[in-house]
Amino acid sequence: MELRELTTEHERDIFARCVEEARATRGNRFKETGRSQLGRTHLAFASLYALFENEGDPAEKMIAGFRIHDLATLPQSFPRPDMSHLPARFTFEGGELWSLSSGAGGVAMITVGAVLGIRQARAMLIYGIAKPLDLCGRWEGYGYVRVGKPILWPFAETVDHGKIWVQPMIVEGENLERYVRAGYELLFGMSKERRAVRFENPSPMQVRPSAVVLRPEGDISTGGTGISNGHGAPA
Repeated sequence: MELRELTTEHERDIFARCVEEARATRGNRFKETGRSQLGRTHLAFASLYALFENEGDPAEKMIAGFRIHDLATLPQSFPRPDMSHLPARFTFEGGELWSLSSGAGGVAMITVGAVLGIRQARAMLIYGIAKPLDLCGRWEGYGYVRVGKPILWPFAETVDHGKIWVQPMIVEGENLERYVRAGYELLFGMSKERRAVRFENPSPMQVRPSAVVLRPEGDISTGGTGISNGHGAPA
């Protein structure tokens, strides 16, 4: 699988359509209200990530995804809980988690931890759906803790126009460290037994024939290592 940050308007448009489809057809079916602009703001300015079954798949084949933003870029969706005691640049809110493939949503939830580690997060805030169906338990499995009481979500409604309540949840401290490690292990193949990652060499070395040097005495020797650093100079 491949986790990819989405950077183009085309990719963001596809992500938005996938979010809409997943909300309308999977699990606790709901949609954004006609007046709300919050979701559009998140999709336009937050960081979006998508999962693909195969490396290099076109954007149309994304199978799951999520959104995160730091609180120095966009504010919290709700004023509660108070996160002002933490540096806004390293405090994140997540949402728009979606999946159109069985099991892909769980994978996406774990990769969020890796992204938080890469971005040096101090804390992550989400608003998990609590009513009419409580979906917060799966987040608790990754160290998120419920904070305060559920909040009425004025920006969304069920497909039959019912109300939705969301539960503020935070992961930080040791729970966040464990979450990041789980994400790294999945994304980079790292574990206690194997701490290695695979990557493409941006400046591959080139092997060239060794130079032949004729000495006055008549003996022959080679000069240099025969390895070039890609810029024409011996390594």
